[in-house]
Amino acid sequence: KLSLQDQFNSVRRQEESTTGNENGYVENGADDRAQMVRTHSDADMLTSPTKASQDEPSPRLDRAMSTPGILKSPPLDMKLPPGTASGLSAGPSEEPRPVNWDLWQTVVYEGSVAVKRTNADELREAIASGIPAPIRGVVWQVLADSKSDELETVYRTLKARGTKVEDTLKPMPMGRSDSQPLINGASTEEGLASSSASIHSEKSTPATSAMASPPLSVEGNPIDMQEKVYAEKQKRETAQMQKLEKMIKRDMGARTSYSKYTQSVGLQDGLFGVCKAYALFDEGVGYAQGINFIAMPLLFNMSEEEAFTLLVKLMNKYDLRSMFTPDMAGLHLRLYQFERLLEDMEPALYCHLRRRKVEPELYATQWFLTLFAYRFPLQLVLRIYDLVLSEGLTAIIKFGLVLMQRNRQALLETKDMSQLSSFLKEKLFDVYIDKSPSASSLLDSGFFGSVTGGADKELYRADEMVRDACEIAISEEILAKYTAEWEEQTRTERERTEELETLRSTNQTLTTRVKALEERTQQQDAEHVSIASELVNLKLLNDSLLDENEGLKLQIQELKKVVDAQPAEVEEKLKEEMERIMTRNVEVQNENRALREECEDMERELVGAKMAHAQVSPDHDALQQRFATIQAAING
Repeated sequence: KLSLQDQFNSVRRQEESTTGNENGYVENGADDRAQMVRTHSDADMLTSPTKASQDEPSPRLDRAMSTPGILKSPPLDMKLPPGTASGLSAGPSEEPRPVNWDLWQTVVYEGSVAVKRTNADELREAIASGIPAPIRGVVWQVLADSKSDELETVYRTLKARGTKVEDTLKPMPMGRSDSQPLINGASTEEGLASSSASIHSEKSTPATSAMASPPLSVEGNPIDMQEKVYAEKQKRETAQMQKLEKMIKRDMGARTSYSKYTQSVGLQDGLFGVCKAYALFDEGVGYAQGINFIAMPLLFNMSEEEAFTLLVKLMNKYDLRSMFTPDMAGLHLRLYQFERLLEDMEPALYCHLRRRKVEPELYATQWFLTLFAYRFPLQLVLRIYDLVLSEGLTAIIKFGLVLMQRNRQALLETKDMSQLSSFLKEKLFDVYIDKSPSASSLLDSGFFGSVTGGADKELYRADEMVRDACEIAISEEILAKYTAEWEEQTRTERERTEELETLRSTNQTLTTRVKALEERTQQQDAEHVSIASELVNLKLLNDSLLDENEGLKLQIQELKKVVDAQPAEVEEKLKEEMERIMTRNVEVQNENRALREECEDMERELVGAKMAHAQVSPDHDALQQRFATIQAAING
């Protein structure tokens, strides 16, 4: 396995050899170039361990030999018309930009941090001028400090998960489990504790669980039952893996960034592997569509294992991960910083966009989520990656501000919101189109054999764009200030949301109380109706007794007449009867008096019920008024 230093030395020797034998190469054409690749001592060592065999030339070395800026001219074809690729006037007459191999060798051997201490300005200028394409992948890994054999082993394990290849991978014997050492190694990487920890969860590592042996039988549980449970678990994990792979494959092919480049066709498997491996590696993020856009430029410049380790470093060291978490806090923070810096540097443009409701979320979200790779030219995106890996995500803010400044006039003249949105999403880079490209620009753009095997429709002044971005000064203090503002704003919004939730909860409580009072009032109304009904019945009964009493009095009078007309015996009997009747009359009167007293008691209870109802009514009205006030506050 070659180290980054060995890769750099091999490419440097090849480039210097190519430059020294340039004339012979131009005369002999592509055949000599192929022979040079076959005879180079390090060609096989540069080949990706998962792709190439020992008998094939290295793809990376092959790309290095065809890199713009190294060859003066491709082989001439007299049959092609002048001005076309490999035609009579194909080769530029200018000398290519010289490469400071000693500086880049110092960066690769000592690290970018050490070089920045002693020669920061020269390194900054070299990166701004563009990292040489043959060593771009190596320098990217040095800048990010991403080289890790352990993570590369983790990548191969994760990529093979759920496939037949997984059975052929033999993990290193470490610890008590034979299935986890390949993954545990990732935890030794600095800054990856949270991500590597997520791999060990049972949910995120179906393949790791699959390689483990079924648990032994315990007392009371038959082995076949345990095997059944184990098989069901494996079935669920396999279904989850198939769902993930289907989701990733749906975004492959034409939906991949730079799919028009011929070499991207051969990188689809590597892109799939990187996306799948990272989705399994970082359960908190999983698979997000923006990741395939970020990974594709990496695969153009390095093997898929190295691209995976660099992606992990970008996510953690460069804090891309916070933009892909469910709350997307990092994305919202950077959009806020970009908007505040735009307000400071271009207040007129800021107000113009603000009035037309064109927020940064509408056009700048994809800048940060894909590092400009979702739509913009590869020749510019690679230069953007150079600066991002050197300065961090602040470089994206710089490029965004530069594009806004250079398009200021066109944006201010556009009044329609839809036209503004379309311009910001598709035409921002047009301001850097090179109308009359020089010969070196043609080579840099890939017109005569680019690293990717494709060519953009337009040529861009990439150096000018990077210089403009580097000239924008964004201090750490101002970023810290805007971060504090965003955190305060987020905290205020969170408190306001919590307050609204509290008010909603209080409102629900009061509504419940109002409903309870209404139910209680309805119950009291029903009781009042019942009492009133009983009172009416009692009054009817009293009237009936009064009528009966009157009838008895009439009977008494009639009996007196009869008695007066009867003999003494009859009078005696009449007296007895009258006594009986009088006794009955007294009883009736007593009953009548008792009924009246009961009626009076009921009337008093009715009066008490009415008074209680009168007391409850103001409380009910006050609650209804408070309810209406709360509703008005919420709606307002």
